[in-house]
Amino acid sequence: MTTEPSQISRVGGARPGSGLVARVLTAVYALLVTPIASALLSYGGTSWLQYRATTGSEASFGGLLASPVGAAVLLGTGLGLLLLVSVVATGIVSSAGLVLVGAMGLASVILSAVPALLMQVYRLTGDILPFEVLDGLVHGLPLILHPLMGGLGLALVIARRRPRAPLVAAIAGLVLLPLVLLAGTGMALGGLGAGTAWAMRTFDTQVAPLALVLVLAGALLVWLSAAASGVSPYALVVPALLLLLASAAALSPTMPGLSSLWTSHYGSGVVTFLIVGGGAAAAAVMLAHTAVLALVRGRAGRRLRTAESGAAAS
Repeated sequence: MTTEPSQISRVGGARPGSGLVARVLTAVYALLVTPIASALLSYGGTSWLQYRATTGSEASFGGLLASPVGAAVLLGTGLGLLLLVSVVATGIVSSAGLVLVGAMGLASVILSAVPALLMQVYRLTGDILPFEVLDGLVHGLPLILHPLMGGLGLALVIARRRPRAPLVAAIAGLVLLPLVLLAGTGMALGGLGAGTAWAMRTFDTQVAPLALVLVLAGALLVWLSAAASGVSPYALVVPALLLLLASAAALSPTMPGLSSLWTSHYGSGVVTFLIVGGGAAAAAVMLAHTAVLALVRGRAGRRLRTAESGAAAS
């Protein structure tokens, strides 16, 4: 006799989901912390970008530490990364917070797709928030990170209800998910560079149809591929490592082809995202999620086995 995961809630009091208190607390935590983490990451990354623009090929980590913006870069980027990882860690007790981050990401996607709206945000909040924080929208930090984290929340929902991932799906995910995730990231950032970032430089707020399609489709692929990690729990390790390598390459002023990518409408969004720490942040989030997912699947698997044992005994 076998017991479906949906029957867990009826056997021995175990259930695949999280309690109401856990859902509320993780949702509130994510709602408060994620914008702060994104703002800190943007502040540190934009400060680094400005330092790099002024020093050019002489940019170095030692020079950064000695520069006036060194503290801003290290504190903003470091604390922002830690806070984002802490939001991912709340998935251990409930997926609600991460799912809410995904819902918040809709605003980032819309702003990235419609330059006129983003420029209006600059006009309305420019006297309240530092431009280094607002520039994170142009650099694509929330455009990628928020849908990614929302998809990870859905992956945890799947894992809690179906802890036994089909072997075929798990193996296929190791190949397909990195390709889809990286393709979606490239599409979204390429559309951002060709649309919103270009509008911020030229003040031309017309919506570019191709840029609009790339942003929307890319963000959707990021969300879907992250969610699919629920059936392929280790599929995000490869893209995380690739993003770390790409970030390290982009941080090198002598990286071959960097200047051509920087001046390309579509390539500039990708390069900027990597330079301001978006690639490192996405990698940290995915690696943290892999650990959280393993823990969640282990707990859900034990509940399922307990349910099956109880059903067999009865």
